[in-house]
Amino acid sequence: MSALPEPNGVARVRATVEYDGTAFHGSQLQPAVRTVQSELEAALTRLLDRPTRVDFAGRTDAGVHAVGQEIAFHVPEGRVGPDLTRGIAALAPDDIAVAEPRPVDPDFHPRFDAERRRYEYLVAPGDVGRTPFLRNRAWRPGPEGGYELDGGAGRLGALAARIPGERDFSGLAKAGQPERGVRCAVETATWREDERGRLRFEIVADRFLHHMVRYLVGTLVEIAADRRPEADLDRLLAAEPPSRPVFPAPPAGLYLSGVRYADGWNREAGLPL
Repeated sequence: MSALPEPNGVARVRATVEYDGTAFHGSQLQPAVRTVQSELEAALTRLLDRPTRVDFAGRTDAGVHAVGQEIAFHVPEGRVGPDLTRGIAALAPDDIAVAEPRPVDPDFHPRFDAERRRYEYLVAPGDVGRTPFLRNRAWRPGPEGGYELDGGAGRLGALAARIPGERDFSGLAKAGQPERGVRCAVETATWREDERGRLRFEIVADRFLHHMVRYLVGTLVEIAADRRPEADLDRLLAAEPPSRPVFPAPPAGLYLSGVRYADGWNREAGLPL
């Protein structure tokens, strides 16, 4: 599906957006609450002196962050350039940053033209997570809650290796899926541990169901901490009932970190933390 036809006298532009999702009720426009879309559209409407609709590559929920969200919108001809970039920076709130908008084909749509999306999830277990600077930026499971992750990324990585492939992911998603179906094609799913002992999950797929990444992370961490039988992962990947309901990891550790189009990824993998 393509974007709406380009109105006369305007140009289509795209840009990569970062935001701290802590104070937002998600990315998508909703009545009477603060969202990323409402803030961006308000800023652009004021800057361009005309109602401006912003299209997004993907929807993120309340508390979820982005370092590689892609957007597109129309601007009057002649407004693409440094002044547009400076104007957006001046009017957008401090918890949103928009990279320099660049011209794109009139029918470009950041959601429907996307080939792959990448999410990353940050886990700071035990003493690693006691720093206040990761509050609202990572999941900080501690041993006092029964989360002993002494194996680091090793066991988590072995579990994640079972995920890639195309299958029904309804067992790892919130109820009430859209009419597009429940099958997703996961390209890669990996865990890495950095020099500070923080664990980062990275997953690339053609699409994601609602809460799918959070359910995956919660399940993998519970299994690695011996709080859930390992067989549950196989049951969930086969869309069969697990031993008990799935547990979603908190939204604070989740980041939309990139979108891939025909011309490549809009940014490299990695988190600015």
